[in-house]
Amino acid sequence: MVEACRRSTAAGGEAPAQTKAQVFVTMALDDLKDACGSGTVLGAGGVHGNGTLLGPETVRRIACDAAVIPVVLGTQGEVLDLGRTRRLFSPAQLKHLWLRDGGCTIPGCHAPPWWCDGHHVVHWANGGATDVSNAALLCGRHHTIVHQRGWTATVTATGVTWHT
Repeated sequence: MVEACRRSTAAGGEAPAQTKAQVFVTMALDDLKDACGSGTVLGAGGVHGNGTLLGPETVRRIACDAAVIPVVLGTQGEVLDLGRTRRLFSPAQLKHLWLRDGGCTIPGCHAPPWWCDGHHVVHWANGGATDVSNAALLCGRHHTIVHQRGWTATVTATGVTWHT
């Protein structure tokens, strides 16, 4: 029920156009790519407060739905450069995925397309393009599972096949 309310207020009946969150990632790029080490939350309140350590798969999962803001830190932890947001699927791309995938692409899942996120099959941190040929719709539950278990997929013009 919470998911339905969140999505309806965020999208207003259209493909979501805004990000779900902004994540300040302070993690070495190589650690993020290699899924080792940890990321650190900066300047956030709530459950994940300032200084909370996050595992690389958690950072990667959150980053799928967030505006990723690369932060370059100095030797004393000071912010030297704050990058721009980038890499989200456009509303037009999401509508294409809605039509192609018809909902969550995990076999047996019946989540409708408007409850799903556009997922980079080859993760953006590993050079994956923000293109429908590198995208699959996943419901929130399966999006988490795909990241936790490292599932891969093959994307064709007619759909997605998952390799578990």
